[in-house]
Amino acid sequence: MEKQTSLEDVKGNDAYIPSSQIEEVVDVDPEYAGPIVTTHRGLKLRHIQLIGIGSTIGTGLFLGCGRSLISAGPLGSLLAYTAYCAICFGICLGAGEMGAFKPVAGGFITWANDYVDEAASFAVGWNYFYAATMFGCADIVGVAGLFAYWAPDISAAAWVSMSIGLIFCLNIFSVKFYGESEFYFAGLKIILIVMIILMTFIVMLGGNPHHDRIGFRYWKDPGVWAEYYTTGALGRFLGFWNVFKVAAYSVGGPEFVSMCAGEAVRPRKTIPKAVKGVLFRLTVFFFLGILACGILVPYNDETLKEALKVGVGGAASAYVVGMKRVGIKYMPDIFNAIVITSALSCANGFAFVASRVVHALALRGQAPRFFARTTKHGVPVYSLLLVLAIYCLCYMQVSTNAATVFTWLINLSSVAQLLNYVAMAVTTLRFRAGLKAQGLSRNILPWSTKYTVVYTWICLFWLVLIVITQGWTVFVKGGWDVQTFLTCYFGLGFVFVAYFGWKIWHKTKIIRPEEMDFASFVPEFDALDEHFREMEKPSRFALGRWFERS
Repeated sequence: MEKQTSLEDVKGNDAYIPSSQIEEVVDVDPEYAGPIVTTHRGLKLRHIQLIGIGSTIGTGLFLGCGRSLISAGPLGSLLAYTAYCAICFGICLGAGEMGAFKPVAGGFITWANDYVDEAASFAVGWNYFYAATMFGCADIVGVAGLFAYWAPDISAAAWVSMSIGLIFCLNIFSVKFYGESEFYFAGLKIILIVMIILMTFIVMLGGNPHHDRIGFRYWKDPGVWAEYYTTGALGRFLGFWNVFKVAAYSVGGPEFVSMCAGEAVRPRKTIPKAVKGVLFRLTVFFFLGILACGILVPYNDETLKEALKVGVGGAASAYVVGMKRVGIKYMPDIFNAIVITSALSCANGFAFVASRVVHALALRGQAPRFFARTTKHGVPVYSLLLVLAIYCLCYMQVSTNAATVFTWLINLSSVAQLLNYVAMAVTTLRFRAGLKAQGLSRNILPWSTKYTVVYTWICLFWLVLIVITQGWTVFVKGGWDVQTFLTCYFGLGFVFVAYFGWKIWHKTKIIRPEEMDFASFVPEFDALDEHFREMEKPSRFALGRWFERS
């Protein structure tokens, strides 16, 4: 039997650095891009927890729930979102284990390089950049549509320009400034979803201007299941399955925690807590949010269907339609205002993470080297400018129906996000295989669960199945559509070409489990954790202290 190596065995080498000798955190060799290349560890637990939650609560939930409701009905939507959140849970387990053990810049992209293959890191990195920018574009398109709810005569270009300018201002300063801004943006979103849940409970009991106790009326008429594409049991199943595409767009965000690992204070403590906190709150918010949607509006509501055909603004939200149905006058405007901040927050968050992805790729020579340069505050400015340049794709909605552009972006971002999760699952399994091959117990990890491997295999199976079938409508008789095919499967081709192109050009090999490095970096991160523990001060705010304890 092979000897089980413990964390103490790994730490007991000459490379250990006392925390008193640490003056600066350096993530990489600066030869790639000049003297200023490092990001700074300025994100605390409260930042990471709310960024992880807030990054997912945006247009996907507030505007996308109506599409899900029409496709599958209230029960079908609820089950599909619950299943997808369960998949996210499994992926986050692996991200939490690796993030606490090796909290490096680039998160799961760097782990793919260390535990799978250099080519995998290249493909995953650029795919995640592509996914994040498409998510951000979708949110900005949503912002323009939301403003059109109040000012339909003002060009969408004005709102797109305002959004891009604001995102630049929020990201160009220190990461601490970004963390604080996102903390309060996310707080607003949580307040909104709590308001919606409470309002739904009050409305269904008759607390509305019409004094109508709607209860679960719409679950009886027209029913709990909608039929999609065809009738009967098959139509109900296809409606349920179709929701996964919208859910992938709506619930994309737990990987933010892994991407924040390289800029987290005390990552060995904050990453596991953030993962557990995000998973619980995410499931609660989405489960109750989708439940509220199905209570307020029937899936066959013509107003909702028509709104989804012509736009993506507040009128296209199932929540707004539900408020109007029971005669609530002012809540739709309040809802619209907060959803605008939610969408801006998500676009801001995706700009942050996409810029860090390009920065991490440049540090490894997988992107042009000038993208590795940062400001004195640790902001990768050239990477940020690249992201904002891609955000300019949002101007497409000036000449094309906003709902059409929004659908394109949902398809593009959904498949890319699903492929990100596939990559994270594969990396987790390779990581655990490396531990097993080297006779290392999972007890050397700062945080782990005994269900991670089995759960990850289950998630990987369903993710691959969803990726392959999410554009199924183009393969049925009379359903062929070039735009739908390209937006649903472009990401798959992109990853395939990126992986094999890099692999063939650079002749890379898949890393053998016996050759994976589980030791050399441990003293550095232990010393880092001790250093920040000694410097740690409690938050001045009650909300911040609550998140630090949770």
